[in-house]
Amino acid sequence: MSASKKQCIVHAHLAALLFGGTALFAKLILLPAEVITFWRTVVAVLFVVVLCRVRGHSLRLAHRRDMWIQVGIGCILGLHWVTYFASIKLSSVAIGITALYASPVLTVLIEAALHRVWPDVVDLLLGGIVFIGVMCLAPDLSWQNEYTQGVLLGVISAFFLATRQILHTRSRVRHTSGMTLLFYQLLGVGVLFAYSGCHVDFEGLKGNVGYLLILGAIFTALPHFFNLSALRELGARSFLIISSLMVPYSMVFSALLLDEMPDAKILIGCALVMGAATAENFRTASAKV
Repeated sequence: MSASKKQCIVHAHLAALLFGGTALFAKLILLPAEVITFWRTVVAVLFVVVLCRVRGHSLRLAHRRDMWIQVGIGCILGLHWVTYFASIKLSSVAIGITALYASPVLTVLIEAALHRVWPDVVDLLLGGIVFIGVMCLAPDLSWQNEYTQGVLLGVISAFFLATRQILHTRSRVRHTSGMTLLFYQLLGVGVLFAYSGCHVDFEGLKGNVGYLLILGAIFTALPHFFNLSALRELGARSFLIISSLMVPYSMVFSALLLDEMPDAKILIGCALVMGAATAENFRTASAKV
């Protein structure tokens, strides 16, 4: 194995580890989800600019239309982030990250709807398994229960993530680095939540500055950079297997640092969702080979 490929594997693991740790900040930062999202984005934008300058990547796009498309995709990314953090705040890290991992199956179903074709039987079966797994996460079907609200917001977040991934893939600008596209998407997130982020109790904001800096730089911009680096040489299957580790990483972090221990029902739901999502990832990777 070449040194370059070993480095890409390390970067993929670091990305999964950091993305797994992101969920903790929904509990650690005592601010509304939309405020966290805005200030996380501000820090991440600055960090991305520095990374692009260091690596010699231009922040300019050839066409203004491409810029507006990426900003629009960023708005969807922002909706994914805010619903994800709100989901964890209402429930737990294990529930939020598990519901989010329904996105691979949702991606396939959304793409089938866009092409106006029926998903095949296996895709529908995997979708059914995800549905059962998500139902295992909810303590009951009452909207009054905050954990149930958290599960629903987690699935909505997965929908926004799947939509962003589809649009990002379809609108990828040739000869433009992924970090440059991320820069414009982050601008979209910032614009979407600028009002909430600026109209906040600054005493409360000051008390969370350290966490926001760590979240924006180390747990947002850096894992995106590692992801892009890993994709240079890793095959789709290897990358997807390593990426799925973000779920157990999140659960271990929450158990050690937040003392959140998922019960047996949540673990069963997690196993069902992860199993179906991983199977769908493998099917997608095989189709691309």
